[in-house]
Amino acid sequence: MLLGVWLTGGLFMTFAATTCGGGFAGPDGIRGGFLMIVLSLIPLVTFMMATYDGSLLALLAVTIAPFLIWCVFASGVPLLFRRRPM
Repeated sequence: MLLGVWLTGGLFMTFAATTCGGGFAGPDGIRGGFLMIVLSLIPLVTFMMATYDGSLLALLAVTIAPFLIWCVFASGVPLLFRRRPM
């Protein structure tokens, strides 16, 4: 799941920028858009694109949330609140 977010993030940010005049509709056109998609396969570029796009907080939340959920379930805390059969 995280691999998909980090590898396809550039593609979806480019699609979103197209509606505002950037991305595929920018001065470089489709060539520039595909260049950004190829570069976004490098996780650091996806991080930088999310910073400029304004979605860095969402990218960090999607990255950290699965780890926190896994920690909670691995600790056994949800099992404490489960009803026992009578």
